[in-house]
Amino acid sequence: MDSLKLKIPPLVLVVITLVVMKAISVGLPTNTTLANLPLLFPILLVGFGGAVMVAGVYEFRRKQTTVNPMLKTASSALVSDGVYRFTRNPMYLGMLCILVAAALLWNSAYALLGCVSFVLYMNAFQISPEEDYLTELFPDSYPEYKTRVRRWL
Repeated sequence: MDSLKLKIPPLVLVVITLVVMKAISVGLPTNTTLANLPLLFPILLVGFGGAVMVAGVYEFRRKQTTVNPMLKTASSALVSDGVYRFTRNPMYLGMLCILVAAALLWNSAYALLGCVSFVLYMNAFQISPEEDYLTELFPDSYPEYKTRVRRWL
């Protein structure tokens, strides 16, 4: 079996989550505390998330390994440099930052449940299978890497 448990590409999952979060933010009351936050917060989160994702892709390209999370046999190198010194999943972390920024922008504490759902879903159906595969592929270096670097941040 070449594919991981997740059958929905992570970027598609982000779009689906954003649509659900927007529906929640329209259908349920806004949060006055979030409404009083400066617009700068979600802008900074999108910028940070985008930068983290780009840094993750850059390191994968530099090591000449795949950025496609749907295929596991294309992995050719364990990437632990750059942004991967701080998080094992910078691309997913960046996506999460964008989701949180959307909830803040829409003033919806309820929409933050979409962010929680994204993390739980990604942990179960993408990250955990990736970690199992990387442990098989790099039995000495990946378990050691996992002890040094957190899954998200």
